[in-house]
Amino acid sequence: MTTLPFVIVDVFSTTAFKGNPLAIVDNTTTDLSTAQQQFITRQFNLSETTFFSKPTLPKAAYKLRSFLPDGREVFGAGHNILGVWWWLAVGGFLDLSKPTSRDGKSGSDEFVFWQELGGEVLPVKILRKQTSGDGGTEITVSIRQAPPKAQNVHPDPASLAQSIGLSPSDIGFGGTSVSLQPQVFSTSSTRHLQVPISSISALNRASVQRDKLLHQLSLVDDHAYGLYLFSPVPDAKGSYQARFFSPGMSGEDPATGSAAGPLSAYLHRYGQLDLVEGVGRIAVTQGLSVGRECLINVTLSDTGAADGQVLDVDFSGSGVKVATGDITVPDAQLSF
Repeated sequence: MTTLPFVIVDVFSTTAFKGNPLAIVDNTTTDLSTAQQQFITRQFNLSETTFFSKPTLPKAAYKLRSFLPDGREVFGAGHNILGVWWWLAVGGFLDLSKPTSRDGKSGSDEFVFWQELGGEVLPVKILRKQTSGDGGTEITVSIRQAPPKAQNVHPDPASLAQSIGLSPSDIGFGGTSVSLQPQVFSTSSTRHLQVPISSISALNRASVQRDKLLHQLSLVDDHAYGLYLFSPVPDAKGSYQARFFSPGMSGEDPATGSAAGPLSAYLHRYGQLDLVEGVGRIAVTQGLSVGRECLINVTLSDTGAADGQVLDVDFSGSGVKVATGDITVPDAQLSF
């Protein structure tokens, strides 16, 4: 019986069992079909499983494919992609002998690699820094997402609030002159409904049920993947707590890079994130409601395009290995 090696990494944390668990399967020695990858993903039953394979496009080091437990393929870059590159770096799958550049201020070596994702070849930055005292190294991954785009505004915020156990007054931020609206933002083909919540207390009270979530997403965008609830952290400018729910996942997602990245564009659109010299930054903590503590750092930058403002989003984080093993390759004749 054929098996493939896998590893489970907790992403966006350096503490085991506190990050967002991601199953990573080495598909470089075979060529799993889509159905086989879907079966393996459902077996792990984590929020996402990612497979890395030999590339089919020039320049790319690896081809990546990610799936939800319900079989849906995910093309947006979040913990599903960042976690793989962290493992490729620490697991010896990358040549880290010749840095692309060195940051003298932080003392980090920077390496640039290319990934094949959704038919595109996109850059990934690996940052390696010597840790003080023990002679070890710290690996951080920075990934640029596809440019964020504003999509539909939810037509009925009151019904949305009720569906998650909150009141209409819990939607939006207090003390702002601008009315923040629940709105879908996308990166690549991944779309999430961004919902501002007035307080951390209200954020913690939110209760999401799958059937109601499906209905609310259908009201605003048939292609929306999930619901991203977020609230500013008091007395901590640029810091937010967030929660994410998707009908395709078995439970609340501990960290969602594909939502945290576009969140920066949402905040900028509604006047909650200023760009200083063309750059703005936020820090998003997620997973506290499910016993995790994930940190996603996001940088929003104006490209300075002559034909209008074009925004770039980079998100970064680390990881920690929690498990390794081998998984049986599903029979190729099985239908998912």
